[in-house]
Amino acid sequence: MPRFYVPAPHIENDLLKIGGSEVRHIRRVLRLKAGDEIIIFDGLGKEYEGTIIEEGLSSVVMQIQHIFSSKKDSSLETILAQSLLKGGKMDYLIQKATELGVKEIIPFFSSRSVPLLEKSMRQKRLHRWERIAMESSKQCGRGVVPKIESLQDYSEMLQIPSPSFLRLILWEREGTKLKEVLNRTEEKTKIFFVIGPEGGFSLEEVGEAKKLGFIPVTLGRRILRAETASLCFLSILQYERGDIG
Repeated sequence: MPRFYVPAPHIENDLLKIGGSEVRHIRRVLRLKAGDEIIIFDGLGKEYEGTIIEEGLSSVVMQIQHIFSSKKDSSLETILAQSLLKGGKMDYLIQKATELGVKEIIPFFSSRSVPLLEKSMRQKRLHRWERIAMESSKQCGRGVVPKIESLQDYSEMLQIPSPSFLRLILWEREGTKLKEVLNRTEEKTKIFFVIGPEGGFSLEEVGEAKKLGFIPVTLGRRILRAETASLCFLSILQYERGDIG
């Protein structure tokens, strides 16, 4: 059944009004009409199943038949802090991390980040990343759209997680094996993990993270690309503590 994203939907007498870009998708792309069944999700975990009863140029009205909570989101709360990647790699990362159940993504600048995105471009890029997360959530059946934070400086990003989170930083030069850390912290269901740029972290940056309670970890002997490392890390976390496998 086709799914559409409507944040904070307006509902009155079991009728849900759909506006914005989803109207074009319903009417012109999928050519749906009165009598067709669809699902609306609000991005916060609630879903509405029903039938189209009215079509207009700027809105579509659905008769709600069922309201339910999404069951396709992981109970594991994972926050990925990712050093800004160049080209389309950041877009790809956000799409795939959404599919893998990440709850939040925090892009940041570190000393070796490339490119250093101009301030005038940051808001435009943020809107793009939010749209990618929304479209990916729609495609994979998630009920909750991951939050994409604004770009942070490295030191600011390190201050974000509360002590309740297991805080990890991936460092290719040294660190405890991820499996060992997970084995001794089995009670943790909130995990904040930091992945560096393609050039890696400096010794000073890792030292700063350690002072704030971050544990340096390694994924093994091979050097992975930044986007590969992030998705590998997230897959392992979901297998060990989440809903994969």
